[in-house]
Amino acid sequence: MPSIEELVAIKDRAEAEYLSRPGVTGIDVGYKYVGGEQTDEVAIRVHVKQKKATVAKAQLVPAQIDGVVTDVLQRDYQLQVASEPLDFSAQADTNHYATLEGGVSMGPSRAVGGFIFAGTLGAIVVDKASGNRAALTNFHVACVDSTWSVGDRQVQPSRIDTGVVPTDEFGAIARATLSSAVDGAVISIDPGRATAGTIVDIGNVAGTKPAALGMAVRKRGRTTLLTYGTVDGLSLSVNIDYGDGIGVRTLTGQVSIASDTTHNPLFSDHGDSGSVIVDSAGYVVALLFAGSGTSTVGNPIANVLSELNVDIVVGKSVIKDLKDGRKDFIKDKEIRKEIIKEKEIRKEFIKDKEIIADNKQFKDIRDVKRIPENLPPVGPGPIETPRAGGLAQRLAALEEVLGSLENFVAAELRPDLTQSAFSGEDDLTPEQLAALRAEAEQQAADAAAAKAELDTPWA
Repeated sequence: MPSIEELVAIKDRAEAEYLSRPGVTGIDVGYKYVGGEQTDEVAIRVHVKQKKATVAKAQLVPAQIDGVVTDVLQRDYQLQVASEPLDFSAQADTNHYATLEGGVSMGPSRAVGGFIFAGTLGAIVVDKASGNRAALTNFHVACVDSTWSVGDRQVQPSRIDTGVVPTDEFGAIARATLSSAVDGAVISIDPGRATAGTIVDIGNVAGTKPAALGMAVRKRGRTTLLTYGTVDGLSLSVNIDYGDGIGVRTLTGQVSIASDTTHNPLFSDHGDSGSVIVDSAGYVVALLFAGSGTSTVGNPIANVLSELNVDIVVGKSVIKDLKDGRKDFIKDKEIRKEIIKEKEIRKEFIKDKEIIADNKQFKDIRDVKRIPENLPPVGPGPIETPRAGGLAQRLAALEEVLGSLENFVAAELRPDLTQSAFSGEDDLTPEQLAALRAEAEQQAADAAAAKAELDTPWA
């Protein structure tokens, strides 16, 4: 079975031919449907406005494309924006939110061609150009058509949902894009207006990630509110009619979402455009902009953030988790410093042991280095073994330290440094010495690596 990347490459080679055919609305790689039920088989899927009983031979979709099984889906995609003649008052969210967050109604202050429009504020972002917080939605929600301008005011909720101009205005279009990959807009937020990195009914935004085939997802939109679905297609190229002044546009590399009908009949409907699509952990994967029945289409979020020059705002609890993680890291860092310090001390004593073991004159006192390790501290600080001078001077210094412990160790219990504490112990063999050297070298290497890690600045 070819990988998803290989299937997408095959689809890409055939894409132009099929998208140019009459009635074709899209083509992607996703799960094949049999009898209306999703299977586990991955296919190249050709989407059409309407399936027909008879099709001209030249227009037939073959059973396979370059050896990959195909499927034909009936999906007539439309922008998911609501206009005044549509009545969603029985279900739509018409609330006024003092704190702006994702999943709430919004729309332009202006009327276009005698109509007013409604969509969804998807999430709060940071405008990288200004450093200020802003709102993310679709181009066709905020701009509507080709007559838009930077500075066009927006209301929350939309005018369809009882929003009043200018009382409910919260910001203005800062920038927008309708490209081959993204239908998006950034709305500046007026000074003093509270915002949050959350989505109504979902909670904190955790960040962003790419969509994956089979991924369970959610969204909260102005019209159908909180709904559930799964990613059933990737790399979707879809033809969408943007109406007078813009016409039909083809968006490529899109994400296809199938509704989870055990939770909700539709994943999205008119008025849900601009919603962000998140996974089960709250990571944003796409920006919703179109749909067809139980199927929904979204722009990959990485493309959205890149083209609009914004970053997603995460929720406070996520920030707290990151800070707590930093505290744990600092705590671990201090512990590792102590470990390194201990290893350095051990390294010095091992060096002492090698010197003593190699010197036949002192073969019976080769384990003298163990004495200060096990004795209680004296005075305000730790015992330090002098390193200056020859071996005899260092041994004398050790005896002097031991002599200072008379208040802690009775005379009869003090070791006699003129004799070995382990007189029956054999001399260290060359192999044992080599092993000790190797251990010391490894400890030194470990300490150097740990120090380098500790010295690396926190990103």
